Amino acid sequence: MSEEKMTEEQENRLKERLIEQILEREWMFFQMVHHTEGRAECQNNPDEFVVMRKSQWETMPINILRSYLEDLILAKHKEINIVGEKYARMMEFSAPDEYAQIKDFITPISQEKKDLVNEIVEIYLKWEEDMIEKYPKLASRARPLHSKDDTPNYVSIETYLKGELSSYSVKTLKLYFEYIQESLNQGINLAKKNLENIAKMKGYESLEDVEKTLV
Repeated sequence: MSEEKMTEEQENRLKERLIEQILEREWMFFQMVHHTEGRAECQNNPDEFVVMRKSQWETMPINILRSYLEDLILAKHKEINIVGEKYARMMEFSAPDEYAQIKDFITPISQEKKDLVNEIVEIYLKWEEDMIEKYPKLASRARPLHSKDDTPNYVSIETYLKGELSSYSVKTLKLYFEYIQESLNQGINLAKKNLENIAKMKGYESLEDVEKTLV
């Protein structure tokens, strides 16, 4: 059945199924990530993992979800842990000395992919700046915005985004870039939608509700 002929209810069910499959595969890859200091605490917290990842995927349309699910399936066939490589690429900014030792073991990415990542990040960071301005208490408890403020154990939004997006295929990135531009043109802030999803999953009515509860 084509997406054009689906009812809203059918689209919602399809989207939910795609997200469930994505989360299942991402969690599998996440469990295989090895840290130099041993297993990370977040690897033992599937509930928080689902909240943080599902909130993001719910902001995306079906065509991007399908494309990224294909990325995950292909990565498994190739025995590449793209979730592990996501975190490894973050080390280029947060732990450059360690990154220099492992970079040759990471799947290389094309200049086309780097350019797409940088264009998306530039737009997304402006959305994040808007969130910092509107919700300063909430922002004070989040990641720092820019890579210059990275530490080996705590990376910025910018660095996380670059690592995350670099794990997508060029096809998925192109679809996402188109969606980013459409959202921008329509005055939609996807960073806000992501945070709203997190807030609702944690039992809040709105971001304003979260902001009011913070000291």
